[in-house]
Amino acid sequence: MLRLHYHPLSPYSRKASTAIALRGDAVELCEIALGTGAMQRPEFLALSPFGKMPVLETPDEGPIIESTSIIEYLEAKGPPVLIPPGAARVARHFDRLGDLYLVEPVAAWFWERASPAGQAAPERARRAWGLFEARLEGRAFVCGDAFSLGDLAGAIATDYFEREGVEAPAAIRSWKDRCFAIPALRASLEAAVPWVESTRPMRQRGA
Repeated sequence: MLRLHYHPLSPYSRKASTAIALRGDAVELCEIALGTGAMQRPEFLALSPFGKMPVLETPDEGPIIESTSIIEYLEAKGPPVLIPPGAARVARHFDRLGDLYLVEPVAAWFWERASPAGQAAPERARRAWGLFEARLEGRAFVCGDAFSLGDLAGAIATDYFEREGVEAPAAIRSWKDRCFAIPALRASLEAAVPWVESTRPMRQRGA
């Protein structure tokens, strides 16, 4: 039995859970109770030694941490849905760009806006969006006509940025809208939005 420990507010959790939905894998989704210290308990640290989510429990390889590694594991089981043959390098490259230059900065902007990393986040995002915009010219998605791993992190992070007041370029907004027209991504967004709003007062007090 495959079991994903995740939370709908976490961009990396959303990467993994959305990939599972898109692929149609039989995975039990176990939502982590935020604010309870659940990720520092011995039983969770036995699965994820750094106390991070998501983590996928598997019967053959044990626990797998890191969202991309989880997706790679599922894609290797087949069939490939998010890493298209012939464009795997591009999908993986833009996945890394999304993680490093959009997800990480938006987390700083979201939780620690007054910090140096938070203050640098909008400019970091604009540089990343420039790379995505150049790749998307003449394409619906990063790898062509079909949504892929290369779109996943970037679209999720872009939505968080825009909800938190950082406007993306027009071409990026159009791409984001195409991504979130996909039912699995839309469902992930709908699960996240209540958490975005419920944490806003706390985040504003700490800004």
